[in-house]
Amino acid sequence: MEDNKTYGAGEPGIGLEAARWLAGQDVVLIGADTWAIEVVPHENPERPFEVHQWMLTRHGIYQLENLDLEELAKKRVYEFAFIFAPLRLKGATGSPGNPIAVH
Repeated sequence: MEDNKTYGAGEPGIGLEAARWLAGQDVVLIGADTWAIEVVPHENPERPFEVHQWMLTRHGIYQLENLDLEELAKKRVYEFAFIFAPLRLKGATGSPGNPIAVH
């Protein structure tokens, strides 16, 4: 059943404190099986998507959203080589891609 209102109303995710910690660990990419990675509703309603701004704009840390991690979780795969092949789009701010986990 499609329920866009409920889907867009909120989600679990990380806050700015976690984003700062991750940036301090020199990560290159973060990902989640949610549509925004960060918590929605936002911690500060006057600064929506602050985690996105902190990670990508300030630190160049890429973000992958809506990852399908169910099969890996079922198989208890916790470590793997990660490969991501985005579309080569000139001038774009994002791209669909093909995430691959090799274990």
